[in-house]
Amino acid sequence: MADLNDRIADASRAGRAERSPEPGEAATARHAPRRLAVAALAAELGHELQGPLNLFRLNAERLAQGDVLDQEDLALLGEELARMSRMSGRLRELARVSGPQSACTPRELTALALGELGDAFELDVGDDVSLVCDPVLLGHALRELCENALEAKASRAGVRFDASAGFCVWDDGPGLALGAERSLAWGETTRPCAAGLGLSVALRAARAHGFDLELRRSAERTEAWVLVPARALTRVAP
Repeated sequence: MADLNDRIADASRAGRAERSPEPGEAATARHAPRRLAVAALAAELGHELQGPLNLFRLNAERLAQGDVLDQEDLALLGEELARMSRMSGRLRELARVSGPQSACTPRELTALALGELGDAFELDVGDDVSLVCDPVLLGHALRELCENALEAKASRAGVRFDASAGFCVWDDGPGLALGAERSLAWGETTRPCAAGLGLSVALRAARAHGFDLELRRSAERTEAWVLVPARALTRVAP
């Protein structure tokens, strides 16, 4: 946890250093939504961490009293440590709200997001427009959506880009067991041992760019849309 706290503090200091100061009330009004979002995230994170911390404390007390942990106890501790490790990694990506910006085409951003998963997806993305973004942060958001689609699909999954709407990651799986709104909430998941952070991280990454994330069910497909406003796109000359 010390490592996680240090990294969060470092990201916070770096973010403050990169932002130019603004005068008085204008700065206060501009950053009020960010402070509220950080406060909500901190409350959710505190709740998410309390369970594993209680488990570690109870087992430490048992060991101090001379008890021996059996294989089931050790397996449960291992699962909680793995879950906290995944949470730490995703929080490090979430901290990248002030990362370097560059112009990317949908094809380039999709390739960055998919990496070795590319062959598992049907792609319909072009390079006739570009958008300015933090490609690592937005690429991570798309990666989270693609990993979800890969786990949920029955036989097919894909990524497409529509210049009038944005990125769509889809699959032909059974749909959203928790419903669209609850699926985007921090810590909500139906998968055993999952942290329930992927969609929440993707949502925050999209909103850090002024975009949004919506989940839909259409024509027997589950669709996750990263909504990109038209003003964020620039036509690329052929």
